[in-house]
Amino acid sequence: MQTHIAVQQAGSANALPSMRVSSTQLDLESEIAQLHRSPQWSTGIARKVLIQYPDLQITLRTMRARTRIPKHHNLGRICVQTVQGHIRLHADGEIFDLPKGKMLVLDRAIVHDVEALEESAFLLTVAYPQGISH
Repeated sequence: MQTHIAVQQAGSANALPSMRVSSTQLDLESEIAQLHRSPQWSTGIARKVLIQYPDLQITLRTMRARTRIPKHHNLGRICVQTVQGHIRLHADGEIFDLPKGKMLVLDRAIVHDVEALEESAFLLTVAYPQGISH
Protein backbone atom coordinates (compact mmCIF):
# COMPACT_ATOMS: atom_id res chain seq x y z
CA MET A 1 0.00 0.00 0.00
CA GLN A 2 1.48 3.34 -1.00
CA THR A 3 0.55 6.68 0.54
CA HIS A 4 1.63 10.21 -0.25
CA ILE A 5 2.21 12.81 2.46
CA ALA A 6 2.33 16.55 1.79
CA VAL A 7 5.18 18.27 3.65
CA GLN A 8 5.37 22.03 4.15
CA GLN A 9 7.73 24.19 6.17
CA ALA A 10 5.56 25.56 9.00
CA GLY A 11 5.62 29.00 10.61
CA SER A 12 7.34 30.86 7.80
CA ALA A 13 6.01 33.62 5.61
CA ASN A 14 8.28 32.22 2.90
CA ALA A 15 7.12 28.63 3.31
CA LEU A 16 8.37 26.24 0.68
CA PRO A 17 5.76 24.82 -1.68
CA SER A 18 4.37 21.45 -0.66
CA MET A 19 6.58 18.49 -1.61
CA ARG A 20 5.26 15.00 -2.17
CA VAL A 21 7.06 12.35 -0.15
CA SER A 22 6.27 8.74 -0.96
CA SER A 23 6.13 6.11 1.75
CA THR A 24 5.28 2.43 1.75
CA GLN A 25 3.99 0.30 4.60
CA LEU A 26 3.87 -3.48 4.28
CA ASP A 27 2.55 -6.36 6.36
CA LEU A 28 5.36 -8.93 6.09
CA GLU A 29 3.31 -11.77 7.60
CA SER A 30 0.67 -11.24 4.93
CA GLU A 31 3.31 -11.04 2.19
CA ILE A 32 4.90 -14.28 3.42
CA ALA A 33 1.50 -16.01 3.46
CA GLN A 34 0.89 -14.88 -0.14
CA LEU A 35 4.26 -16.29 -1.22
CA HIS A 36 3.42 -19.60 0.45
CA ARG A 37 0.26 -19.75 -1.69
CA SER A 38 2.08 -18.82 -4.90
CA PRO A 39 3.02 -21.33 -7.64
CA GLN A 40 6.71 -20.52 -6.96
CA TRP A 41 6.43 -22.09 -3.51
CA SER A 42 6.13 -25.57 -5.05
CA THR A 43 9.87 -25.30 -5.86
CA GLY A 44 10.66 -24.57 -2.20
CA ILE A 45 11.90 -21.03 -2.89
CA ALA A 46 9.71 -18.01 -3.65
CA ARG A 47 10.34 -14.29 -3.92
CA LYS A 48 8.55 -11.01 -4.38
CA VAL A 49 10.05 -7.60 -5.06
CA LEU A 50 8.45 -5.31 -2.48
CA ILE A 51 10.22 -2.03 -3.29
CA GLN A 52 12.01 -1.05 -6.47
CA TYR A 53 13.82 2.19 -7.29
CA PRO A 54 16.76 2.73 -9.66
CA ASP A 55 19.21 2.66 -6.71
CA LEU A 56 17.39 0.39 -4.23
CA GLN A 57 15.51 -2.89 -4.29
CA ILE A 58 13.93 -4.80 -1.40
CA THR A 59 12.88 -8.39 -2.03
CA LEU A 60 11.12 -10.80 0.29
CA ARG A 61 12.35 -14.37 -0.13
CA THR A 62 10.90 -17.52 1.41
CA MET A 63 12.60 -20.90 1.56
CA ARG A 64 11.55 -24.35 2.70
CA ALA A 65 13.83 -26.18 5.12
CA ARG A 66 16.94 -27.70 3.50
CA THR A 67 16.68 -25.66 0.29
CA ARG A 68 19.57 -23.65 -1.13
CA ILE A 69 20.03 -20.63 -3.35
CA PRO A 70 23.25 -21.41 -5.29
CA LYS A 71 26.31 -19.19 -5.44
CA HIS A 72 25.69 -15.79 -7.00
CA HIS A 73 26.58 -12.13 -6.47
CA ASN A 74 24.92 -8.71 -6.62
CA LEU A 75 26.28 -5.56 -8.22
CA GLY A 76 25.25 -3.52 -5.18
CA ARG A 77 25.81 -3.80 -1.45
CA ILE A 78 23.32 -6.15 0.15
CA CYS A 79 21.61 -6.47 3.49
CA VAL A 80 20.03 -9.79 4.45
CA GLN A 81 17.62 -9.73 7.41
CA THR A 82 15.91 -12.91 8.61
CA VAL A 83 12.28 -12.31 9.58
CA GLN A 84 11.23 -15.96 10.08
CA GLY A 85 13.13 -19.18 10.58
CA HIS A 86 16.87 -19.65 10.28
CA ILE A 87 19.17 -19.27 7.28
CA ARG A 88 22.90 -19.68 6.78
CA LEU A 89 24.90 -17.67 4.27
CA HIS A 90 28.33 -18.69 2.96
CA ALA A 91 30.55 -15.85 1.68
CA ASP A 92 34.25 -15.07 1.45
CA GLY A 93 35.17 -18.38 3.08
CA GLU A 94 33.01 -17.61 6.12
CA ILE A 95 29.72 -19.01 7.40
CA PHE A 96 27.16 -16.52 8.69
CA ASP A 97 24.44 -17.95 10.91
CA LEU A 98 21.28 -15.84 10.61
CA PRO A 99 18.35 -16.93 12.80
CA LYS A 100 15.24 -14.73 13.04
CA GLY A 101 16.15 -11.16 13.96
CA LYS A 102 19.75 -11.28 12.67
CA MET A 103 21.06 -9.14 9.82
CA LEU A 104 24.16 -9.25 7.62
CA VAL A 105 25.57 -6.66 5.20
CA LEU A 106 27.89 -7.69 2.35
CA ASP A 107 29.88 -5.42 0.06
CA ARG A 108 29.40 -5.35 -3.69
CA ALA A 109 30.06 -8.42 -5.83
CA ILE A 110 30.72 -10.83 -2.94
CA VAL A 111 29.93 -14.36 -4.14
CA HIS A 112 27.61 -16.09 -1.68
CA ASP A 113 24.96 -18.75 -1.32
CA VAL A 114 22.04 -19.14 1.08
CA GLU A 115 20.67 -22.25 2.74
CA ALA A 116 17.54 -22.59 4.86
CA LEU A 117 18.06 -24.62 8.02
CA GLU A 118 14.30 -24.46 8.64
CA GLU A 119 11.37 -22.89 6.80
CA SER A 120 12.44 -19.26 6.57
CA ALA A 121 11.74 -15.81 5.21
CA PHE A 122 14.22 -12.97 4.76
CA LEU A 123 14.43 -9.50 3.33
CA LEU A 124 17.12 -8.84 0.75
CA THR A 125 17.94 -5.16 0.32
CA VAL A 126 20.24 -4.20 -2.55
CA ALA A 127 21.70 -0.69 -2.74
CA TYR A 128 22.96 -0.18 -6.28
CA PRO A 129 25.93 2.11 -7.02
CA GLN A 130 25.26 5.24 -9.01
CA GLY A 131 25.06 4.48 -12.71
CA ILE A 132 24.37 0.77 -12.25
CA SER A 133 20.92 -0.40 -13.25
CA HIS A 134 19.38 -3.70 -12.15
